[in-house]
Amino acid sequence: MFTTDDRSILPYRLYMTVIEFKDKIEVRLTYDGMRFDCEKEKIEWYKNVKEVFAFNIKDERADWKQIVEGLVVGETAIGYYTDVKEMWQKTALSFFHYRRIIKSGNLTILLRKLRACINQHMVNKGYSRKAFYLQGNESCRLYGSILAIARKVRFWDAPVMPYNGIGRLSFKEWKEYRLKEQHLPENWEIHVEKIMKKEGMSYQQAVLQVLGLPNTSFVRRNLTYENIFAFMHAYSLPTLAMANEASKTFISMEPPVDRRNIYWNIDTYKQKVMQICKFIRTFYAQYMSVMTWKHIAGKIDLYIDTLRLWECADKITKREFCKADVPLSHLHDWLSVAVARQDDREVIFCISEKLKQSLRKNINGYNFKCIERKSELKKAAIELKNCSVGYSRRIGSHVQIVVVVNKEGKLTAMLEVREHTICQAKLFANDEVYKNVSVNKACIAYARSAGLTCNTCDIEAMD
Repeated sequence: MFTTDDRSILPYRLYMTVIEFKDKIEVRLTYDGMRFDCEKEKIEWYKNVKEVFAFNIKDERADWKQIVEGLVVGETAIGYYTDVKEMWQKTALSFFHYRRIIKSGNLTILLRKLRACINQHMVNKGYSRKAFYLQGNESCRLYGSILAIARKVRFWDAPVMPYNGIGRLSFKEWKEYRLKEQHLPENWEIHVEKIMKKEGMSYQQAVLQVLGLPNTSFVRRNLTYENIFAFMHAYSLPTLAMANEASKTFISMEPPVDRRNIYWNIDTYKQKVMQICKFIRTFYAQYMSVMTWKHIAGKIDLYIDTLRLWECADKITKREFCKADVPLSHLHDWLSVAVARQDDREVIFCISEKLKQSLRKNINGYNFKCIERKSELKKAAIELKNCSVGYSRRIGSHVQIVVVVNKEGKLTAMLEVREHTICQAKLFANDEVYKNVSVNKACIAYARSAGLTCNTCDIEAMD
C-alpha cells in the first residue's frame, strides 16, 4: 500500500458499518492509520480515524467527511463524476481491493444490500427502481461502487458512468477518449444540478439545456455520454434537419477503441468533425440553397481540404471570392488556384493563440517561439540555410515550426512540431541539434515544459 499524497492516511485496520435512518443511509469507516510527514521527515500514527459517507435520500444529496482526533479535517459534497479523481487517496476506500479478505462479512453482499436499500428508499419517494451495479477493474471497485451510489442518490435518472473503466479503457481514458471531457463546458454537471432543482427538470432535460441541445425526441432517444461530442457539434449547424443527419454520421464515424493508437484515431476523428462543421458554418450563407448534409457527407475530406485552403487565403483572395460567383462544386479548385497565386504575398498561419502561447518558452537562456507568418519563415530559412519555407502550406493547427534564439538574439535552431510531437530539430545547414550540447539540453527541457514528445534522432537523451 502506498500513496502519492503526503496528506493521506494509510489505513491498516478498518471497520465498515452501514446504518439506515429514516431519510438517509450512512456508510461509516473507522480505522487506524499512518501518514508520512514530508516536512518533518517522520511517520505519524493515528487511531480511530473516522469517515462518513452520508446518502441523504430526502434532499437527494451525498456528502463525505473525515474526522481525525475529533476534528473534521476533510468535508465535501460527492456524487459528481469528478469525484473519482478528487477523492482518490483522500478516503481509505481507495486503498482497498474489492477481493480483499476480511474477517467478517462480505463486500459483495454489503454493496448489494446498500444498493437495494437505496432503491427501496427512492421507490418510496415515487421513483422507479434502477440498476447501478458497477463492473470493471476490481482493484478500485469498492471505491468506485460507493461513489457510483453517491452519484445515483444525487442524479437518480442519470446513466451509470463506468467508474471502474470499460473494456480496456480506464475511467480516465474513457473520459478523455469517449466522453471527450475537454470539450464540455467547465463544471457542466454542477450547472445541471442547479437547473434540476430550480426548474424541476429531469437529469436529461437539464443536460440538454446546459449543453445547448434541442429537447427533441430524436436527441433524447439517442443521447449518451459517448455521443455528447457528436451532438454538440452537429447541433451547431445552421438547420435542425442538417444537424439530425450530421449527428448520425458523426456517431457512425467514431473509431473503435484501439489502445495502440487510440490518441491518433480519436484526435483525427475529433478534428474531422470540428473541421467539417466549421466549413458548413463558414460557407452556409453563400451556398444555403445547395448545401445539404447529403451533399456534404459524401465529400467530407474534400470540404475539409477546402476549409484549409480558405484559412490560407489572405484578405485579397477573400475579397476576390466575395466578388466572384463560385459554385460550391468548383470552390476547392478555385481556392487552390487563388491561394497558389498568393505565394509572393504575406500569409499569416492559422495557429490558435492558445497553441502559440503553449509553444512560447524561455529555457536555459534560449527563447523558443512559434513562427506565425510566412515572412518570418523565409527569414529563418535563410538564416539557418534550410528548406523550411517549403513547409508554408502545411503550417497550421497540426504542424508548427518553432525557432530557437540564443541570449544574443541569434537564430540557433528550428524544430518541426507535428501533433504535439517534435519530428525534426535542426541547427544551421540542417545539422542535428544533438551536435550542440547546450541547445540539445534546452530542447529536451523545452519538450517537457511544453508537453511535447520527441520522435526524432535529431535530439539525444542526456544522462
